[in-house]
Order: sequence, then C-alpha cells, then structure tokens
Amino acid sequence: MRSLLFSVSVLTLAATAALAEQPLPQPAPPSPAIQAARDVPYPGTLKLSVDATDLARRIFDIRQTIPVAKPGKFTFYYPQWVPGGHSPRNDIDKMAGLVVTAGGKRLAWTRDPVEVFAFHVDVPVGVTELNLSYQFLSPVEARVGRQVMTPDMLNLQWLQMGFYPAGYFTRQIPIEASVKLPEGFQFATALETARTEGQTTTFKVVPFETLVDSPMFAGRYFKSVDLDPEGPARVRLNMVADRPEQLEFKPEHIHAHKDLVQQAYKLYGSRHYDHYDFLVALSDQLGGIGLEHHRSSENNVGPKYFQDWDKGFVGRELLPHEFTHSWNGKFRRGADLWTPTLNTPMRDSLMWVYEGQTQYWGNVLSSRSNLLTKQQSLDSLAMTAATFDNRRGRDWRSVADTTNDPIIANRKPLSWLSYQRSEDYYSEGLLVWLDADTLIREKTGGK
Repeated sequence: MRSLLFSVSVLTLAATAALAEQPLPQPAPPSPAIQAARDVPYPGTLKLSVDATDLARRIFDIRQTIPVAKPGKFTFYYPQWVPGGHSPRNDIDKMAGLVVTAGGKRLAWTRDPVEVFAFHVDVPVGVTELNLSYQFLSPVEARVGRQVMTPDMLNLQWLQMGFYPAGYFTRQIPIEASVKLPEGFQFATALETARTEGQTTTFKVVPFETLVDSPMFAGRYFKSVDLDPEGPARVRLNMVADRPEQLEFKPEHIHAHKDLVQQAYKLYGSRHYDHYDFLVALSDQLGGIGLEHHRSSENNVGPKYFQDWDKGFVGRELLPHEFTHSWNGKFRRGADLWTPTLNTPMRDSLMWVYEGQTQYWGNVLSSRSNLLTKQQSLDSLAMTAATFDNRRGRDWRSVADTTNDPIIANRKPLSWLSYQRSEDYYSEGLLVWLDADTLIREKTGGK
C-alpha cells in the first residue's frame, strides 16, 4: 500500500512539473485595425430606401446601395453613438435579416469581433456597388424598448435605418434617402423633398451626418402651423396625435409658441438655420422623447397638451429646451464631444455646459414666451435648488463627474438616487448658469 501511494505521489509531482513547464495562456493577437476616418469626399452617393408601411408588425423594411471604388476588403458601420443621447446606445439588436449582394450574387459578411457595429465583406473584382437588404424590428411593447410605430403614427430615426462606409468623416459621405409611408400619412422632417411618387417621398442628397440629424414624424392625424410667417427662416410646429380632436387648439396656445421663436431670437441674437421644424407627438402610445437636432427637434408631450392647457403646465418647458439646443449643442458644442463618425467614442466632459446651460435658458424662454408663468418658472428653480440642498451624493461626487453618467448608467433605474447621483449636470448645471447670469447682471449694473 505504501509503495502504491509513493508511486501515485511521484506521478503527481511529475505531472505538476510538466504542467509548470508549459506556457501559460497569452492574449490573442489583436484584430486588424479598421481604416481610420479621413476628411475626404467619399467616391459615390449612397442610396437608402425605407418602407415604413408595415404598421401591423411595426417593422421597417430597408434597402441600401453603397458604391465601392475597388475590390478587396470593405467595411461598413451601423451607427453606435447617439448624438443627443451622449452614449453608445443605438439599437443594433433590432437590426435583422442583413443580406449583402453584388451583381446578383450573395456575398458573405462577418461582424468585427471587437467593434461589433462594424461589418466586413470581400468585394469581388468588377463590382461597383453593394446592395444591402435588412429590417429594423421596432419594439412592439415598452419592455423591449422605445416604441416608434403605432397604428396612427411613427417616428423614423435615420440613425436606426442606415449603414455607412468606414474610412470617411460622415460629413463627407453623400446619401439620397427615400421613405414609403402608410396611405393617408402626412410627415414633417428637416430634410428637403426632391420628389414624391404615390406614397414614396425621395429627399435631396445630404451628407450622412445631416441625414441622421433630420428625423421624421409622420401620422394619420397631422397638423402644421407656421410660427414665424414674416421671419427670415421658416419655423413650423408640426404635430401628430393619437386622435384628431387632440390637435384642436386655441389661438393663445399657438401665440405662446410663436413668442418662443421671437424670444429666442431676442435672447441669442442670431439664427444659423435656413428653416426649423418642431416635431411634436401628442401621444401616450408613441414612446416618450425629447431630442435635439440642428434644424428640428423630436418631442413627445401628453395627448391632452392643448385640451388640458389651463389645468397644468408639466412638459411645456420641453420645446424651449430642445429649441435652445440648436444654438447650444448643435451649432456649438463641447470640443471633445464632437466626433468625425458615429462610431467614434464621444467624451461628455462639457455636458454641464451643453445640457446645464440649455436647461437654464429653456426655463427662461418658457417664462418669457408664456408657456409657463413667471411664478411657475420661479417655483421650478426653487424646487431644483431645494433638491440639491439635500442631494447626499454631492458629498462625494462632483457635478462634472456626472457628465459620464450617459455612458456609465445609460439612464437605467438607480436604487439610491440621492446618494449615487444621476445626470445632475442638467439641473445642478442649471443652477451654475443661474448664478453666472445673476452675477453678470450684478457686476454690470443690469447692462
């Protein structure tokens, strides 16, 4: 027995020694780098065609053509970083059915193992364009994600619809987009129409950067009002609703929105867009949104926005906030937030300016245009100040550090909001700019 135990021990030691001599695991070699973006024109114009008529299944059916200049390895991206969302949260999980063809033949594609929003194909000799077909499976219930299509309206975000080639700044990639809408739907977008044939509208060629900054609202129940008919640039309030009676308004309701435009011009002293479109959904069926763009904004308000005008005011500061972003955030933005492509990581360090200052001036414009009363605006400021008097997270975390929260938390629910802090650069940033404004007024004697 002792002899057997001795033999087993010797064998174990020998095996251990042999294992010790074997090399330990080492990192796999890095994946080949994807071509870096250059600020040069892309050789050709992309075409993107979206069929948005499948309201029953809430599926967008998409076709895209991407010109290619030569054979060999070619990489294209699905956008990852969401401008205005300040985070890498675009819905690639809802993109499905991707098929790539060229010259009538199907080409195999592979997803990059590191940058999973990037796709590689080998372009055969003689091929001048790639044809892509795929679907965007928009959420059918809230737990899956924000609902962007209902039986009576839709919110088409081009960021979710199209791919773009690697190796170029998105401002250098021209694209022609078209959309087929359900019968009876009317639409609004900052894009300019080239032609309309039946239910299909084709838009003028724009840079890919401009396309993704120009979403669409469309609906069965639609109304558009000119907010500055005598002004140098057309500004429209475009509305869709769950029911037609929700689009009935009084003159004083529209007058307040007209005043918003005039008060913004008086406050900022400039105008840098050729036209501007408020896109507003009066709905509890479409997913909530407040998102800025250079020449438009996506806004969701309550279905009784006009009907309950005298009963409450919650949500009426949304349009002033997003309108202000056209100046602060789109025309000008933090230097490290700007990126040459939609797959280059954004850095949010100046969000206390981008969002905090916008939150402040949005509050001011709400009052000056009578969307809110002066007292309602003052009460809102007082409530914000009281909140941060008791925000325990301020003991350990600066407001500047909260600018990382769009990336860290991605707006997920928090267990201990007061202690963890969230995107406090909005409201605590508002207080910074309130202090800056009053200080300037005090030091200049109101001049």
